[in-house]
Amino acid sequence: MTPNHARRQIGFTLVELMVAMVIALFMLLGLATLTASNSTSSREMDKTSRQIENGRSAVQLITDDLNLAGFYGTFAPKGATISAPDPCAVLPAGLGFNNALSPVTVAAPVYGYVPTVTPPTCLTNLASGTGIVVVRRVSSTVTAVSAAISGETYLQVSGCSNDLQPFVLDSNTANFTLLQKDCTTVAPLRKYMVHTYYISTCDVCSGNSADTLPTLKVAEFVGGAITITPLAEGIQDLETDYGVDLDNNGSPDCYVADPGIDNSTACPNWTTAPGWVTGTLQNWGNVTATRAHILARNTERTGDWIDNRTYDMGLGRTAGAFNDKYKRHAFSAVARLVNVAGIREQ
Repeated sequence: MTPNHARRQIGFTLVELMVAMVIALFMLLGLATLTASNSTSSREMDKTSRQIENGRSAVQLITDDLNLAGFYGTFAPKGATISAPDPCAVLPAGLGFNNALSPVTVAAPVYGYVPTVTPPTCLTNLASGTGIVVVRRVSSTVTAVSAAISGETYLQVSGCSNDLQPFVLDSNTANFTLLQKDCTTVAPLRKYMVHTYYISTCDVCSGNSADTLPTLKVAEFVGGAITITPLAEGIQDLETDYGVDLDNNGSPDCYVADPGIDNSTACPNWTTAPGWVTGTLQNWGNVTATRAHILARNTERTGDWIDNRTYDMGLGRTAGAFNDKYKRHAFSAVARLVNVAGIREQ
């Protein structure tokens, strides 16, 4: 006899199965969209992080070096004649120092090339229209004459009143005869350094790996030759404002783009300030601070981005609009030339 309750059949109907498949497809589509969006956001975040890191690194490298500009060990060249030698020079005679005159001649601790001035020839692949800043100083580490490296240029400063020269800048160790304060011990040496910061149109500029990535580079005077080293990728522009001390107290009274010209319009006391001469290199010796402006861009394009912004590069200078697919950010920092300003404060 058949049971009173009928056995139920377990399963899905065709309609139920199709509805379930449609719902699953919508869920998969949403998941795929979310994954793609997260992936895109992650890539953009990575681009931005690298841009910020490169920009901050570029500013830090330049300002740290500017803070040390004009450091010549125990030699304080207050009142010296200022020169602006070619930063590509490699022989001691061309480095802008003269110890045989009174006052002595020293190279400007900081010197800038504006885009309208013919740039140094050793700056390979220089990006047109970008600024150049040269920093000169000696190493913070002393070297014994016996440990001097062949081909390097060193500064030796006299501490003995019997020495006929206040300093010697040379690469020939036979010429380092100056003495310390006891007039017996030979004075130590400090390696002479010239760092020229500029923007190159490429990071790798030759060979199969050549690119067109704008890069901050430094041309460094090392071992009697100029060596160019990449510092930060994606740096598209470098501009510098120079703070000039008009009253000889160590503090900048006015910022200008080129201290070597008449800036009386921007600085009312320019031509009447004590010790100032209109339109000469001597005015570069009165720079006691700088403002560095860096424009960093992503190393890769962003597909739906159009950069129609303009960027403030200091003293009325602007960059852009570029109207391309690269994201950019401008960085600025002030650096005090402690070794120049400190002497004036005393």
